[in-house]
Amino acid sequence: MLVSILYIFYLTMFPHPALGIGVGAGGINLIPFKMLQGLWTEESLRIFIINVGGNIFLFVPFGFLLPWRFRRIHAVYQAAIIGACFSTCIEVTQLLLLSNRFTDIDDIILNTFGTIIGYLLYKFVKAGTVENMDA
Repeated sequence: MLVSILYIFYLTMFPHPALGIGVGAGGINLIPFKMLQGLWTEESLRIFIINVGGNIFLFVPFGFLLPWRFRRIHAVYQAAIIGACFSTCIEVTQLLLLSNRFTDIDDIILNTFGTIIGYLLYKFVKAGTVENMDA
């Protein structure tokens, strides 16, 4: 769990020129799906996939490990709320402290979706493990 959180901080708080992250001027977007639409219509498919896929897959391990580490999390909405809050904290930190990062509501949406996917994957794996133990 700690490795997942540290990796998320590493990718969201430091510049990564190879990915085009944190190398230009920062900004803010509070309109849902505006940035995604801009990436889809104005950028290459590669950049769109890196941005969307990166934001989703970055939080999949977090969502997977969340119910494993914290047994009280037993519903998808709980994982989604925690993922959204964690992502919001990252975006607010970027806004307040990192002038080279872009604060974007779309990142929160995609990160929350990644957390949900990870949580559902955990439930799927756990259900398969329980069934195999019964056999």
